[in-house]
Amino acid sequence: MKHFGYTAAAGSSSRGLVIMYLLLIAGIAAGAVWAVSTGETDRPLLHQYFLPLYNGDTLLAVFRCTLVSLWAYIIAAFLIGTSAVGQPVGILMLLYRGFGIGISSAAMYINRGASAFPAVALLILPAAAASATVSVLAVRELLRSSNSLLHHMICGGDHSGSYRGTKLYCLKFAVLLLISLVISAADTFLYYLFSGLV
Repeated sequence: MKHFGYTAAAGSSSRGLVIMYLLLIAGIAAGAVWAVSTGETDRPLLHQYFLPLYNGDTLLAVFRCTLVSLWAYIIAAFLIGTSAVGQPVGILMLLYRGFGIGISSAAMYINRGASAFPAVALLILPAAAASATVSVLAVRELLRSSNSLLHHMICGGDHSGSYRGTKLYCLKFAVLLLISLVISAADTFLYYLFSGLV
């Protein structure tokens, strides 16, 4: 894996972040429409374990499901970022993450109506917001890396910074994995406090 001249400056504009969050929101809307129109909400690949009903009955199961979902996403972003043509996949990943959030929230309202609001607010939205932020950061690094690789593939240039770039890339994803541990623990704690709402 070579990250030629990978820099933190590439793709770091606030406009880029806004676009990524808009993609997430588009995914949320698509997920909600899917849930309402098809009623299919019980597949893990769709709800991505944001839906408390399918996270298991024990605290360990909730922690495991949240962590596996986050780590799988982050590791996928890491691997895709090693490709010079990973950008379209990164965009799809943001839509996919939003899709899971939209399905999970809509499913709660479909099943329980307006009374689902406390459960959505306390058991879905905090984990969804934290996961969305981690997902955006992971995809941002994916896009930076892919863009850098594509640039050097097309234009060539000095490869002297490749080791430093690769090390920085790995470090950022390692931090995201650690943050995911904290998010999973916090999600489990919220489930412990408010599981009666489900």
